[in-house]
Amino acid sequence: MKLRNIISLPVFYEPTATVVGYVEEVVINDDYRIDYLIINTSHNELRMIPSPCFELGPHAVLINDMASIKPCPVREEYTVYQKKLGDTIFDAQGREIGSISDFVICIEDHRVKGVEVYSGAVCDILYGRREIPLTEVTWKSIASGVIDAERRA
Repeated sequence: MKLRNIISLPVFYEPTATVVGYVEEVVINDDYRIDYLIINTSHNELRMIPSPCFELGPHAVLINDMASIKPCPVREEYTVYQKKLGDTIFDAQGREIGSISDFVICIEDHRVKGVEVYSGAVCDILYGRREIPLTEVTWKSIASGVIDAERRA
């Protein structure tokens, strides 16, 4: 599942079959795992749900305990997601592959399993956007990474 598809999902409280809010932001920690979701509740308040207190689904975020919704922390720093969007990815020969346009999330364990790479409108139309496993990307600077041929499975 793409991270951008999690934004705006309803948060569904299964015991009463009610929508208690909508996802505003997904916070990824330095280990490339969802740390928590920031939601806008039905009372128009920002709250958070820490991982693993929720299940990701294709149509909703599911919770089974209202106590899992916590006060939202005051945050000023950028998340890993915000820092890595737009980073340039190169192959081992130095050819630019494209820029990171999204993270690919494993819904079972809430980890980033890959990056989606934008290669330009024409390439994307002809071939589609590429998904590169996170295990194959080596970050070489603050704003760029290389697909490491030795780490390919």
